[in-house]
Amino acid sequence: NNMCSYCIVPFTRGRERSRPLDSIVSEVQLLLEEGVKEVVLLGQNVNSYHDKSEAAVLAMPSRYYQTSNSGFSNLYKLRGGAGYYFADLVEQVSDLNPELRVRFTSPHPKDYPNELLQLMAERPNVCNQLHMPAQSGSSSVLQ
Repeated sequence: NNMCSYCIVPFTRGRERSRPLDSIVSEVQLLLEEGVKEVVLLGQNVNSYHDKSEAAVLAMPSRYYQTSNSGFSNLYKLRGGAGYYFADLVEQVSDLNPELRVRFTSPHPKDYPNELLQLMAERPNVCNQLHMPAQSGSSSVLQ
């Protein structure tokens, strides 16, 4: 939902959408049972994940979760509200097994909430890796 004027991704992929948290956790559990040792949570803007399914809204009906950090503006107004967010997903996946390594990519720098950074610091199985894509908005650089 970051509609940069020079990026075609949101126009070809469409608006962001998030799978229900339970379906992702169940899939990772099946992978663990098959012997997988590391999972990578992947998305174009993975840390803007927001499960707004009925089950998620019932489980997390009201909360404050700041997706955009100070210094960044958020033009997409439909963020916030009930449901599960990316830190919740990382927490539940990392809870499955302390030996499972959990990584994620590609985050957007403006959507790094403190809850996610704290979780990364607290959990030894959440890899201490920050993938920060950098792009230029300069037409001459992009050409």
